[in-house]
Amino acid sequence: MSTCPDPTSGRQPDFLDAKASLALLGVRPQTLYAYVSRGAIRSVPQAGTKAHLYSRSDIERVVARAAARAGHAAAAAGAMDHGPPIVSSGITEITEAGPAYRGYLASDLARQGVPFERVCELLWGAPLDVARASAWRTPPRDQALAREAGLRILHGTDPHRVYGSLAMLALQLERTRRMSGGAARDAGVAQEARLLICAVAQALGCVGPARALTLPDRSESIASTLIRSFGCETTPARIRAVNALLVLLADHELPPGTLAVRAAASGGANLFDCIAVGICASAGTEIAGHYAVVDRFLTARPSATALRDKALRLHQRAHRIPGFTHPLYMGGDPRARHLLAIAAELADDSFNMRQVADFVGWAQENLADHPRHEFAVVCLVRALRLPVWSAAVFFLVARMAGWAAHVEEQRSVTGLWRPRARYVPRP
Repeated sequence: MSTCPDPTSGRQPDFLDAKASLALLGVRPQTLYAYVSRGAIRSVPQAGTKAHLYSRSDIERVVARAAARAGHAAAAAGAMDHGPPIVSSGITEITEAGPAYRGYLASDLARQGVPFERVCELLWGAPLDVARASAWRTPPRDQALAREAGLRILHGTDPHRVYGSLAMLALQLERTRRMSGGAARDAGVAQEARLLICAVAQALGCVGPARALTLPDRSESIASTLIRSFGCETTPARIRAVNALLVLLADHELPPGTLAVRAAASGGANLFDCIAVGICASAGTEIAGHYAVVDRFLTARPSATALRDKALRLHQRAHRIPGFTHPLYMGGDPRARHLLAIAAELADDSFNMRQVADFVGWAQENLADHPRHEFAVVCLVRALRLPVWSAAVFFLVARMAGWAAHVEEQRSVTGLWRPRARYVPRP
């Protein structure tokens, strides 16, 4: 098996054969097998042979952690790629059962139907109170400002280019408040974040089929408002499903968007600017843009047989299946399991979840590979008959809750984030 990247893709291989893995690690075969047995390096069998491929990213992390004993520089370099922790935080802990928000497992909160609004407030430091009504009350003056900003930015936006518009909406909302005499910096993170999330949920109606703001009822939840903004009828089952999605994606420790948000906050940026930074940092093909990649993989030839063939070709080229393989969850992403179960319950003949489930089971059994949340979110969006572009938007709206929590936490820490770089002259 060649370990060279596919010449048509320009990408480095995601998996290496045994020879290349041993060379990179600098160890004997027995040591490589020991890493695999301990779960430190993922191994995937090759169909029809006795050979296995090994995860390049896992191998590089093992090498970085070994090098860390040589000094702080190596340790810092390894920490930037799912390595050792670099920031102390009381917001989210990554566990084998998925993220836990201030001690509460996100999967438990989603399963129990805790409203997204209450989970937001939990992330922002309030005690969890599921008894209170879920709908947020936004002052009329702020509602008017949010609608003005939403109409100005999102009206006529191409749905597939909505990420940049969401960032602009965050910036415009803060500017609009300031021009109207509002003291955005004095309002508090929770109040500002509520305003922004409500504004985005309503303004997305300008991108949906109605091409108009979605005006919420007094007791309407964010999940319900989003469903209507995407042009679909609300039902209790749909609202529960979207609420679970938002809860599960609200925070996930320190991915690139959150790192960018905290860096901006350390420099004194206001919440709206920090959220705009987070959106921009998350808009690429590896994060929010990855949902479209997963959808193309799933829907181009959606039968289980076709999906298996495509997955095998990717593995033969040492590339990942879109929406599979999460470095933090060796046994599979718990968020994906929960969302796939919901999708299976809600899917109809328009999207064959049985074929998808057969493919997922086959990949787990034959390739030792597991879906991550992006794969499950696309399946759920398809099962709900929502537009495919809504998958990434759900992610960004949900993640605004966690970003706001990180802004508040970062403000309590003194000092500007200013890591050092090691200068290495190019040959």
